[in-house]
Amino acid sequence: GQEDPRSDYGHVIALNIDSLVRDTALYNYYDLIFSKVHRKPEALVGFAHFGYGGEGVKEGLALTAPSGMVNFVELLQNTKINTSDYYDYLNLGFKISAAAGSDFPWGSTIGDCRTYVYTGNPFSADKWFAGLKTGNTFVSNGPALFLTANGNIPGSELQVAKKTNVTVKINAISNSSIGTIDRIELHGNDGLVYKVSNPKHLDSIKIKLPLDIKKSQWLTAAVYCTNGAVAHTSPIYFIVDGKPFYNKEKGPGIIEKLEAILENAKEVLRKKPVVDKGMVERIEAALYYYKTLGEKMRTR
Repeated sequence: GQEDPRSDYGHVIALNIDSLVRDTALYNYYDLIFSKVHRKPEALVGFAHFGYGGEGVKEGLALTAPSGMVNFVELLQNTKINTSDYYDYLNLGFKISAAAGSDFPWGSTIGDCRTYVYTGNPFSADKWFAGLKTGNTFVSNGPALFLTANGNIPGSELQVAKKTNVTVKINAISNSSIGTIDRIELHGNDGLVYKVSNPKHLDSIKIKLPLDIKKSQWLTAAVYCTNGAVAHTSPIYFIVDGKPFYNKEKGPGIIEKLEAILENAKEVLRKKPVVDKGMVERIEAALYYYKTLGEKMRTR
């Protein structure tokens, strides 16, 4: 793997690659890097530092997400988790896996937050990378967290009819030496779906929840501990009547935020002595994508 390129457009992480994917002459053209990574079907690529929204990741992800080549983001880094921006991208219809990274030695202790991937038995590194790419994951800096919908794990895409009833199960596990569970939450397109607290300070909480799926959507689970420890799953996706799972109500406002980020990045470029026309063109292409997506949301 590699953490490169690292520029004003975020720090890229490529995994399960055979050799370094790098071109200093076209260093900021992330679409070219992502394309080269994906020439190996088993490889995957995403962004570091999403957990605290630093190192240019806001600009880079807004620019690169429309390509459909972003497999994951570091949702959790050290003690920082960025659910707000993560849910925004899910609400625009992007499928992005949740990962974690300590950024050792620049951040904290190696392994202080981890990406857990469902691989089945027997374990293999190939299964681990494939599971991360699909989104069969949860991230944690302490507690364990398991989510299923009708037995399907995070990363699954379920084709269902309107008003289908599904059984959602959540299992959160921790203890006082790791972090006493404070609450468990289930989130989806429209916000908080379900929340339960832990007044008895139990080390394990199991939830079984029936849900009516009335539209295409995503669901994720999170557990928060009293000491700040946290775990969070990748989404399970529900596709109703073949319709996209983006949020038509929230989407236009999210698009406005991303457009502002990109417009600012374009203005920064134009103030430089030599304007990188290739970057300007890429920003314009991303802006056109979001404009078109917004129009779809308003007309459907």
